[in-house]
Amino acid sequence: MPKKNSNAGRAVATAKNTNLARLPKRIAIGDHEVRPQQLYIIKKRQPRGAGPWIDEKFDKVAWNDAATGLDCILLRQASGVWGGFVAVSPGHPLYGYREDAIPAAIGLAPHGGIDYAEACSRYEDEAVRVCHVHSRPDAPQAEDQTGDNAWWFGFAADKPGDLVPSDSKPILAREEGEIYRGIDYMYSETVQLARQLKAIEDSIDGKAAPVLAPPPPRLGKPGGR
Repeated sequence: MPKKNSNAGRAVATAKNTNLARLPKRIAIGDHEVRPQQLYIIKKRQPRGAGPWIDEKFDKVAWNDAATGLDCILLRQASGVWGGFVAVSPGHPLYGYREDAIPAAIGLAPHGGIDYAEACSRYEDEAVRVCHVHSRPDAPQAEDQTGDNAWWFGFAADKPGDLVPSDSKPILAREEGEIYRGIDYMYSETVQLARQLKAIEDSIDGKAAPVLAPPPPRLGKPGGR
């Protein structure tokens, strides 16, 4: 998963939102039409050789989920697998919760479980940054400052039974039954996570908040991945 570094005093990297000739208005992910806010090709993260990933044309896509209004990202990891990420705002009941502090009873269960919970990684290169998309890359707006306060939950397809392209013997792994979780599958899992997070937020709208322990203080340096 992407690392979040301590970068006091560093300027926020400029957002460009794509390294293609232009940002397309629509792309297809499986049977779904997505309006990308950001689209990148990351050659150094693309799996080598033939495999089920051969038709995947890009390595990062960010969009706003129309059904929930939540920002979502699909980002290929350094190992070649996909990671899915969904952001919540400071008013969300789970805002600030680390992945190991989320109550099991909440039922968040994307593929392999939540294994990433961080604030915006604002100082990473835009192509691999887990943060909301700035509306105007050349001149950040007030809504961008609000978005920078988002808290991101994520998961990756590198769990037992998953085929990890960077492993030394991916062909043998396929023969042993490991499955590559492609972008279509991970898109569905990411959207489902967005719906779960939205349902948690909506369940307390106009009602008393659920009894959740406050997120425990984080020890050591921020990041750790």
